[in-house]
Amino acid sequence: MSHSRKRARSQTDDESDAGSLPAPVDARRCDSVYWFEDGNTILVAGDVDFRVHAGALTKRSPVLRELLSNPHPETADSIPVIQLFDHPTDIRRLLGAFIYGNDLRFITDGPDFQTLSSLLRMGHKYKLEHAVDAVLEYLQPYYPSRLTDWEAMRAGPPSFSALDHIGVVNIARLTDTPALLPVAFLHCCAVDPKVLRQGFTREDGTIETLSPDDLATVLMARAELMQQDVLDCLHILDVADDCDDSDECQRMLLTVHSEYIGARKWEQSFEAGWRQSWKAYLQKIDMVPCDECVEAIEEREREKLEELWDRWPTMLG
Repeated sequence: MSHSRKRARSQTDDESDAGSLPAPVDARRCDSVYWFEDGNTILVAGDVDFRVHAGALTKRSPVLRELLSNPHPETADSIPVIQLFDHPTDIRRLLGAFIYGNDLRFITDGPDFQTLSSLLRMGHKYKLEHAVDAVLEYLQPYYPSRLTDWEAMRAGPPSFSALDHIGVVNIARLTDTPALLPVAFLHCCAVDPKVLRQGFTREDGTIETLSPDDLATVLMARAELMQQDVLDCLHILDVADDCDDSDECQRMLLTVHSEYIGARKWEQSFEAGWRQSWKAYLQKIDMVPCDECVEAIEEREREKLEELWDRWPTMLG
C-alpha cells in the first residue's frame, strides 16, 4: 500500500511524522553517515536504518532514554530495532546534534531554514535542550526588539526565503518565544497574501502554514501598515521650510505623490521591502528635490519610522 507523503499542517509541531511510516525490511537501507558497525541500537526512520550507540542518546535525551528502556524487536545478533515516526532527514540532524554535543558549529555557518527547523523540532520532541537553545540563539539577533538592531538585520537570516518567516512564527509558538514574533510577523506582512496562505512545503512533504489566528493577525496588520504608508507618504514628501525653490520641489513631490499613490506603486514597494529609503526611491525614479528638501524628507521619514516601530506590537493585538 502506498501512503501520501504530503499533508497540510497549520503550524510547526514536534511530532514530525509526515512521510515516516515504516518501510518493509527489504526496502530499507543503511544510512551513509550514521551507521556504526559497533553500534548497539538500530533506529528506523522511514526507509533508513541508523545504527548508533544507545548510551550517547540516553545520556542527553530523557525521551529516548525512556523509549530505549522498553522492549523492542531485535535483529539476529540481538541488536534492538526501534521504529521512530520521523523523517530520515530529521533523525539525521538529531543524531548530528548528539555527535556535536554542545558545540553545534554548523549553526553559525548561515544554515537554511529547513536545517534549523528540523533541528529545533527534533530537539523539542526529544527534549534535547542544547539543540533548541542553539537554534533560538541563532535566530534571535535577526528578530530584535530594538529598531536600530532591526535596521542592521532587516533582510533576515542570509539563507532564508520570504516564506521561511512563517516557520519562524511557528517556532516562536512551539517554544513559547514571543520575542521572535513582532519581526517575524513584519516579514510575513511583506508577502503576497495569496502566497502566504499557501505556505511552503518542508523536506518531509508537510505543508507548513500559519495558524488561522496568526494568518488573521498578519492580514489585519498588513492592511493597517499599507494604509499608514500612504498617510506617511503625504506627510514625508513635502518641501522643507528652507527650500530655495519651493515651487519646483513642490511640483516634483506632487508628481511623486501621484505616481506612488495614484498608480498604487506603494503596494509594489511594500512587498519589495517595507519602509525602504525614500531618498533611494526618489533617486531611482530621477525625481530628487533640492538638498534641503531631501534632508527634511529623511528627518520626517525617521520620525515616522520610529513612531510606527513603537506602535507595531500593539498593532499585532
